[in-house]
Amino acid sequence: MPSYWVHSAPADYDPDSDLRECARAERCSDARLETTDGKTVRRGAFTPRAYCDSCRSIIERAIRELPAYWGRVHATLGQRSQSAGPKVSISKSAPIPLSLAADELLRDMASMMVSWWERVAAVARLKAPDTEASQRLVSYDTVRAACSVLAAHVDALLALEAQPMMRSLSLREAADLPAGTTGLVHRSAEYADVLLELDGAHAGLEVLQLHYRCRRQIGEVDASARRMPTPCRCGFSELFEILGVNGEFSGAQCRQCGSEYTAETYKDLVHEMGDTVRRSGARRRRPSVKWTDDEVTRRA
Repeated sequence: MPSYWVHSAPADYDPDSDLRECARAERCSDARLETTDGKTVRRGAFTPRAYCDSCRSIIERAIRELPAYWGRVHATLGQRSQSAGPKVSISKSAPIPLSLAADELLRDMASMMVSWWERVAAVARLKAPDTEASQRLVSYDTVRAACSVLAAHVDALLALEAQPMMRSLSLREAADLPAGTTGLVHRSAEYADVLLELDGAHAGLEVLQLHYRCRRQIGEVDASARRMPTPCRCGFSELFEILGVNGEFSGAQCRQCGSEYTAETYKDLVHEMGDTVRRSGARRRRPSVKWTDDEVTRRA
């Protein structure tokens, strides 16, 4: 039974059998703390819907803020990132005039929000958008129209059942998809269009991810902090590194409780948790999905 029927048919609602964890899991803003094998871990709040009330409010606010962030990200299109390393001589090819990161984010925002707009319009009996035209026209008006509908029908959005939806992923992300996933690979552009089963819980996570990417693109979030593999003593699973004045590792900080660790106390923490800090060195796996290949199409 879709969760939005909880409000329209309360007599059929069984709070003991219908509760589940908030889809934000350990990042839930109203998370529970549990002790497992002597370790304190964060778990999502129990809720009859995909998200607890607190996280639902955060998602709704993020939807309403996305159009303004779209404009601010658009303003960074001409700000190409520059390497901090030494200058080297390269061939005199034409320079890329735009920030590829900003361009990709603007396109993702338009395509994702319009696709969810189409899904919500179907279940809420609203006028459906011209999806193909809207996604082709990457504009502020397109994003604003999509967010306006989704913010007004956020409960319908978060209650959507799983259906196949097209998403663009990097080849590295596509390599980790389950066997049998179908898609079209654009090898020269290093991405793939894939069909994924997405529901309302995925919609909320995509909204929050887009919101975070916007904040990172315009500099509201420090993009240089590396996530550490060892959890904080409070149970929060994501500690982030602290760098010294010369860029060396000098400790870590918890973004949940605010605790800070020096380089030495972080080593003690690693020892306590029984983990080993590992640098990224995993082998890349070949895509285990059913692909067709497109050697011609370019993304930008």
